[in-house]
Amino acid sequence: MLKNADERNKNLTSFSTSPIVRWIKTNRGTEGFTESLRKLLMYACVEWIRRGTSALFSPEEAISKIVCCGLTEFPVGEWSENPENFMDEIADFCEKVKSLPLPVALQGEIPSLLDLRGVKCPLNSVRSRIVMSGYPADRVLKIWLDDGSPIENVPGSLIADGHKVLSREKKDNYWEISVVKTNSKV
Repeated sequence: MLKNADERNKNLTSFSTSPIVRWIKTNRGTEGFTESLRKLLMYACVEWIRRGTSALFSPEEAISKIVCCGLTEFPVGEWSENPENFMDEIADFCEKVKSLPLPVALQGEIPSLLDLRGVKCPLNSVRSRIVMSGYPADRVLKIWLDDGSPIENVPGSLIADGHKVLSREKKDNYWEISVVKTNSKV
């Protein structure tokens, strides 16, 4: 649920000693803040995985892996779509990631399925693009989408980014597309 500015300021004040919260308070509203907040989240994801597995990932790979795992307690995909609406959650996550145990789901390979059923347009396109930005080249990702606008728009946005949609298959009450990230710079 989105919070209004007063609630956000109240929550951010409770962490007043945190350098992350001080940075957010100082830089909120400045040019490039949204992208910087998104990058802060991505680097926290890198650190979390590195600390838990000793594996080094790029920021794009780390966030791709976490979003594909669909951890409901850490909706990183939702946070990264519109980070200014989740400033206090991102600040809290960035602080906790220093000691937070890595879930088992993040200890293996990046999943080959991204379930976007129930994610509204255009956020399903945004989330699929976030995942594909860090997804391994030449590896197939299956994406589950709702009927209607999602199946009409998501494949087109992926194709526009240079990815190849290999198949579209209607399942019971959703669609499954198979997409591959090409070796070309996207």
